[in-house]
Amino acid sequence: MPVPPPSTAADHPRDAAQWFARMQSGEATGQDRQAFDAWLSANPAHGREYQRLRFLWDATLLVPQERLRGMLAQNAPVEMPPRTGLSRRRFGAGLAAAGALATVAFGANSLLRSPAATLTVSTRRGERRQWTLPDGSEIHLNTDTLAQVRFFEDLRQVTLQHGEILFQVTADATRPFVVDTGLGQVIVTGTRFNVRREADALQVSVASGAVQLRSGHWWNRSERRLVAGQQLIADTAHGFGDIHNANVGDIIAWQRGKIIFHDMPLAQLVAEMNRYLPHPAKLAARQLGAQRISGVFSIDDPTAMINALPVIAPVRLVHLADGSVRITAQ
Repeated sequence: MPVPPPSTAADHPRDAAQWFARMQSGEATGQDRQAFDAWLSANPAHGREYQRLRFLWDATLLVPQERLRGMLAQNAPVEMPPRTGLSRRRFGAGLAAAGALATVAFGANSLLRSPAATLTVSTRRGERRQWTLPDGSEIHLNTDTLAQVRFFEDLRQVTLQHGEILFQVTADATRPFVVDTGLGQVIVTGTRFNVRREADALQVSVASGAVQLRSGHWWNRSERRLVAGQQLIADTAHGFGDIHNANVGDIIAWQRGKIIFHDMPLAQLVAEMNRYLPHPAKLAARQLGAQRISGVFSIDDPTAMINALPVIAPVRLVHLADGSVRITAQ
């Protein structure tokens, strides 16, 4: 098999669209990746433009196939002279990808336009809040949550940075509702579901209706469909886990100011309590964490919540000077 000639500086793209096409083609070389890193480092604006194109590319997956083909058919092919040292096939793939992005960006979706409505929502540790969105949908934020809401003409989007949100989405088949978590997208037209995002994990639980989950790039995409009473957990190391049945009523009890546990390891219970406590509680010994606990706690009074722990578990609380709590065996 002939060996392709080494790439030179003249071969490397110089703008975000060309770099996006090259890096998503599946044929980027080690030299390409080094040049790409150098291009990103040269100007902070390069990274912003590249991330915007990634968003646009993912958005094309929300457009029905027939509609997308129609949009592409309206654009005549562009003839460009080949570059020295760059194969026609690779350059053609780049043009196709960039062309598809341009079609979505400036065609019917018009995602580069400013959204019709933008809202940043957040809660502090131990706080819960509720918002009604412009379409009548409701979002309920649990403790320590940050998200941005953007409404476009044909897309409703929530970017969940961290925390937990219970969604009650008003049905609109012409305008999908997308929750982007960084670890995956949750796509619906109207339903009730809970999304919890941590640093390296994502949990999606469906109370009514159904949701579609997507993760990964277009060339290696994973998809799952969840219906009422089902839950899926994903993490950065393994991607999507298995879909399993769950008591979603218990999961979303936080909206009513409760957390409910059934035969849960004490370590997991303490981690959950720490989401609401102003100062963390810690187990004095690792083996304590294996004890199984069941109970109902009020998150509206975090101090009472942790003080109730010795009533249902064989532990003792030691309150330290810095406000934290040390949990020891009785």
